[in-house]
Amino acid sequence: MALPGSGRAHRMTHRSAAARMPDGSRRRSVLRHLGRPAVAVLTVAVLAGGAAAGPAYASPSKPTDKDVRDAQRAVTRAASSVAEMEIRLAQLSAQADAAELAVQQAGEAYTQALADADAAQLAAQQAAQRSTEADANAESARRTLVAMAREMARSGGSTEGLQAVLSADGFQDVARRSSALEHVTGKADEAVQGYRAAQLVAATFSARAKAASDTAAAARQAAEDALATAKQTQQASDDALAAGAAERDQLITQLAAARQTSAEVEAARQAQIEADNRARADAAARAAALAAQPKPAAPPASTGSTGGSSNASTGGSAGGSTGGSAGGSTGGSAGGSTGGSSGGSTGGGTTTTPPPTTPPATAPGLGTGSSRGSAGQGQAAVDWARTRLGIMYGWGATGPDAYDCSGLTMRAWQAAGVNLNRTSRDQYKQVLKISYSDLRVGDLLFWSTDPNNADAIYHVAMWAGNGQIVEAPSEGKPVRVTAMRWGGVMPYAGRP
Repeated sequence: MALPGSGRAHRMTHRSAAARMPDGSRRRSVLRHLGRPAVAVLTVAVLAGGAAAGPAYASPSKPTDKDVRDAQRAVTRAASSVAEMEIRLAQLSAQADAAELAVQQAGEAYTQALADADAAQLAAQQAAQRSTEADANAESARRTLVAMAREMARSGGSTEGLQAVLSADGFQDVARRSSALEHVTGKADEAVQGYRAAQLVAATFSARAKAASDTAAAARQAAEDALATAKQTQQASDDALAAGAAERDQLITQLAAARQTSAEVEAARQAQIEADNRARADAAARAAALAAQPKPAAPPASTGSTGGSSNASTGGSAGGSTGGSAGGSTGGSAGGSTGGSSGGSTGGGTTTTPPPTTPPATAPGLGTGSSRGSAGQGQAAVDWARTRLGIMYGWGATGPDAYDCSGLTMRAWQAAGVNLNRTSRDQYKQVLKISYSDLRVGDLLFWSTDPNNADAIYHVAMWAGNGQIVEAPSEGKPVRVTAMRWGGVMPYAGRP
């Protein structure tokens, strides 16, 4: 028989115990009563803002099939929403990379236009100087004729021919009066011919000077247009990055709510995801760049050496030294362009020519270009560049208060005693092309949108050793030392 009030006392005792439980324990107790499907429903309901304002108590009854289906659908929707947000975050990261690339390309286009304008201006100045010198020579020839005319007049000679020439208005008029020259002989004839030649040279250089001046003016305008385009590209990039950052923050907040974490945790998670993705992509790009390097020459094949020795009498130096003893690499195993028919087909026999390992002719190949710097100068160039860390990038700048990418490499190597061309594209064409396996401190790395086209290069940096580079990256960023990026590199590095 139950004691009076015992049920009420039991319920009160139970409630008191529950009240004494920590909040987390109470929630876990409730969730155990609900079961996993109901938990999912409750989670989605809370995320949707549908949670009740007051205290909620779990129903001890078993969830119905409908509860289970609703919970499963809610979990699927939540997972789909999280996946979509993560995909969008990846897209925003890719858009930021594309914006950075566009800015670097615009900066290089301006630098190239500026270099072209400088070259055109120099050509115009040189043409103007030659034109001035030609005018001076023509004037000197004219004075010689005047002096001769005066001398002939004093001696009673005829000056009709000389006067016809001197009164002519330019070379074309002299030519039209050429009949008058028939009356001039001897020294006077030589003086007239010299005057005519001087006039022709002066007219030619004057036309060239004008054309060069027009070209320089067009080049300056092109440089100004390129700078305006670069600034517009930078502004568009800044706007896109700002919009992307705002959307990113919103997505991070939504992810935090969906996963019941914090925005800080989700931001760190996404940063790690992006870092891992970049590391994987960079490792793949590095492997591809190294795999594309020319392979070392194969050792002489036995058939090649046999072909060389047995072919010495028939192939002579072409079959013996070129096709055979030169390892058969030229004539035997490689098929031989110089000793192929004698050292290859006659002696080596069945070997074939391997496919070329160098890029198409549009890009300078391995070993092209020239190198004048030593390892010590390469180290000196990097040491100099390190003294510029923190100085901001500047459009077309070569220091000392700002640098663009090729301006930094040019000045660094100049400080080490080696002169480089002005733009990254011209620097690639100038320097000795080397394999990435041969990199040493101070060597140059180049990035391009087309590995087979040096004119598509948009960035250059210096190898600093230990997997790092020193560079002037892009507008709004300082000179820095950073990890090597392998994506988009040219087939070869360069050694000044």
